[in-house]
Amino acid sequence: MKKLMLLLILFFCTTGLFAQKGNVQTVVIQTSAECGECEVRLEGKLNYTKGVQFAELDVPSKQLTVRFNSKKISLEDIRMIVSNLGYQADEVPADPKAYEALPACCKVGGMN
Repeated sequence: MKKLMLLLILFFCTTGLFAQKGNVQTVVIQTSAECGECEVRLEGKLNYTKGVQFAELDVPSKQLTVRFNSKKISLEDIRMIVSNLGYQADEVPADPKAYEALPACCKVGGMN
């Protein structure tokens, strides 16, 4: 009986893990980020957002790679977070007030 219970528990635990993996997506978002400060700001916010498993900005290409659980957060929500930080996220424009609050180095052309 104990073995049967152990097998049932093991079955349900592993089934739940496999179901979660099916909800994990990885996307690349084109941003308007310019520098290392942008990287810290974007990664810092997203890596502590519920449902986001990983976020990394490649500064030279301005591409933000995000791995997330689509049952906990949507791609649209992630783009809005990026926008609300002051950056463009694919076709979603940067929030104007947040953009104005960014340091000069983080604004478009700031590193030039």
